[in-house]
Amino acid sequence: MNYKSLIALSLLLFSKLLLAEIIIKVDRDPIVIDESFHLIFESERRIDAKPDFSSLTYAFSVLDTRHRSSTQISNGKINYLQTWIATLIPNKTGTIDIPSIRFGKEMSKPFSINIVARSKSNQADITDDVFVNVEVNTKTPYVQAQLIYTVRLYIAKQIIFAKSSLGEIKVIDSEPVIKKLGEDRNFDTQRNGKRYRVIERQFVIFPQNSGPMTIQPLIFKGQTGGATDFFSFDRFSKSVSIIKRSKAVELNVKPIPDSFTGDTWLPAKQLSIEEQWSIDPSKLKQGEATTRTLTLKVSGLASSHLPEIKSELPSTFKQYPDQPEFNESSNEDGYIGFRRDKVAIIPIEEGVYTLPSISIPWWNTNLDKMEIAKLPESYIQIESNIAALTINPAVEQQKTINKDAVNESTDNKKNSSTSIISNKGEPIWKWMSLLSLVLWLLTLIFFWRSKRSHFVDDTKDEVNLSQRKNMKKIKDACKSNDPKLTQQALLDWAKLNWPDKNINNLNLLKKYSNESFKLKLDELNICLYGSLISEWDGTGFLNSFESQSSDKKELKNTKGKLEPLYKT
Repeated sequence: MNYKSLIALSLLLFSKLLLAEIIIKVDRDPIVIDESFHLIFESERRIDAKPDFSSLTYAFSVLDTRHRSSTQISNGKINYLQTWIATLIPNKTGTIDIPSIRFGKEMSKPFSINIVARSKSNQADITDDVFVNVEVNTKTPYVQAQLIYTVRLYIAKQIIFAKSSLGEIKVIDSEPVIKKLGEDRNFDTQRNGKRYRVIERQFVIFPQNSGPMTIQPLIFKGQTGGATDFFSFDRFSKSVSIIKRSKAVELNVKPIPDSFTGDTWLPAKQLSIEEQWSIDPSKLKQGEATTRTLTLKVSGLASSHLPEIKSELPSTFKQYPDQPEFNESSNEDGYIGFRRDKVAIIPIEEGVYTLPSISIPWWNTNLDKMEIAKLPESYIQIESNIAALTINPAVEQQKTINKDAVNESTDNKKNSSTSIISNKGEPIWKWMSLLSLVLWLLTLIFFWRSKRSHFVDDTKDEVNLSQRKNMKKIKDACKSNDPKLTQQALLDWAKLNWPDKNINNLNLLKKYSNESFKLKLDELNICLYGSLISEWDGTGFLNSFESQSSDKKELKNTKGKLEPLYKT
């Protein structure tokens, strides 16, 4: 052999030493469809690069990848071993070619494995110690209708898991709404002479698109606490890893049928609408606040999918809608969605009114046809709530005195005139005496009016003082956002200003208020007698109350209205 051949051979041997050989193997043979196995890559040389396992996803579900390295010294020789483990579940039977996997600059060799079907004598639901079953209540649900997906994990009685997990539900080419249904159920059963513990978990799935839909296999991972060789490739591990996969579920989601004519598509098992009042509408009075609650209860739909319950009320009813409430519950039949629409109502006129019926079309998935839920038409009678003005005896007595005084004065004038005419020829001293008497009377009248003026001024000062005190009470109550104190202070203030008008409720003040303050009085009424508003804006009420003083034009041009509510 010449020196050139020796050099070539040396370079070949040296290159083999430089290149790391990667060995591929599996943890067991044969490999059964839907059962996990470990694909193992080993190298006795150090490789720092991370492998790319993405090429395996065409034929396998990649559950997990791990890496470890170990160093041993034996008889002065250093042995180094580097291992990569990919946990896979095959998606098809037959011979599957595993392509070369790149490890940085290194490449593994191609590898082939054989995947076999499960034999009848080795069915998962008969002899396996652990297996997963899934089922659905229908394979042809309507779009947005409830689909119940049930998962059952069967575990042989002798197996105890130190830890376990159930993978997420994944759907191909669709994005349904998925929610867990209730709590897990645990029970025991027996199959082919073997006892199992069963863990049952249910989900509701709401498909959002019509057409084919595939629920991917659900994967269970568990690790036992005992040391066995079952599913184990690691001689140093004392626990056993168990991975099981369910079957895929193929569905055909039906679109909205042409025969459905409603505005909102509501596929459900049952649907009902109910009505409640905080005050019986047959006993409602003018100006009183009540709360009407409309509740939509639907079996087989999530609450977020339920529409607004629209209701037309007479224009003489002031309405203050609240935010809708959404709730959900569940039972063995699936989800039950609730929607509650509340509105505070204040009738502003007496009379008999009709509340129109409410109709909600929906699709009965049990009978596969459209139905209409109805709240029937009803009638309510609003009674008058304006109390008759109370007669003040002192005022009436004063009116009588004044009337008598006027009549007496008129009679005196007539008598005086008659006397002057009849005594035209009397002596002048009589006229002088009469003039003195008149002057004396005028002096008395002037003195009396002067005293009365002082009395009126004192009374006015007292009234102004009381008004200022009441105004302070109103301001303090508003600033502390206390609706009850504000109501009382406002009524006290009104009684002081108009003692003969018997203003004993806030609705009577609305008759003498501008439009802005009327709304504020409505809000205060709802807060006091309704059930919707939890927080009251006292500052806004006070600002509107004080603005009454600048609303001169409206009060001036309106007959029968009282003076402004707030005086400056």
